[in-house]
Amino acid sequence: MKIYHYCYNIQDTNTLDVYPFDLKPFLKALTNWDTSMQIASNVVMTGDKIFLVPVDGIKNFYLFVSAKTNDAVQKIKKTADNIHASNILKELEEDTNIGFASYIFFDPDRNIFSFASRLGAPTAAGFKNFLHNVFSLLKVGGLEFRIDPIQESLEKSEASNLPVIGRTSITVNKDNELFKLIADYLVGNSVDRDLIEGIQVTLKPELKQNIRDSAKNAINKLKLEGLESIRMQAKRIAADEKKLKEYRVIEKGNITHEVKSFDTAIIFQEMNDSIHSSTVDRKYAEYEKETEFCDKELQALSHFYNVENWRNL
Repeated sequence: MKIYHYCYNIQDTNTLDVYPFDLKPFLKALTNWDTSMQIASNVVMTGDKIFLVPVDGIKNFYLFVSAKTNDAVQKIKKTADNIHASNILKELEEDTNIGFASYIFFDPDRNIFSFASRLGAPTAAGFKNFLHNVFSLLKVGGLEFRIDPIQESLEKSEASNLPVIGRTSITVNKDNELFKLIADYLVGNSVDRDLIEGIQVTLKPELKQNIRDSAKNAINKLKLEGLESIRMQAKRIAADEKKLKEYRVIEKGNITHEVKSFDTAIIFQEMNDSIHSSTVDRKYAEYEKETEFCDKELQALSHFYNVENWRNL
């Protein structure tokens, strides 16, 4: 299961102002079942009931659950004051027909969240749509929850110096000299040659072998003109026991971290560790610098920090 990281903000679609809104107190109030069940239990997306459920005893950590049937909803919900993450996970493990759960962890100090989902579980885009539905039910539909995946790309020089490099795929278009060399050899003067938009070459190593020298030579020989992407399975640290990660040159790729366990405590620890990595720190600093924020309070939403303001909606 992969962990992805997202910066988030709220935009007023009428004024286009962007707010660095702290979502954590809002979600804490939303998941206070005594006051907000009427809203929280009525979000439906693509036919499924959607719940955001705090994980017992861990601050800012949630299950994001889709329930497939009305029976499943009742089995999960039971009573308004008895929704617990541990109960839901147990139900899901015993019966996959009930639904699926993803995991969301919010950084305590910054407007970033980490997201991990099992196969079939709701996605980060689904979480964005979930909040859109909540905003509509609160009659603040003019506000948009925006998420930006935290991404990075390597320079050619940085990529060629990685100590361990495995499978490497290179994509070029007609403007790159490699395209002409391969097209001349493979297709010659075929009448439909002009219909070929790009060519991809893959250096495929033997099982678990390091082809760093070959990949380095290939990367250094490539000219930037017409080079669309280089995607490589590699390691930044040779002694790292974790498996190879995908790195990208030219194009940006999501910063991800791997978690192999389905134990909730381990998933939380992996999310907490990875969201504080130096790469995420650097990218979040860039995001803050590049984004022009409104310095006013977003009262239309901060109003709902107070759980009492959710009653009788």
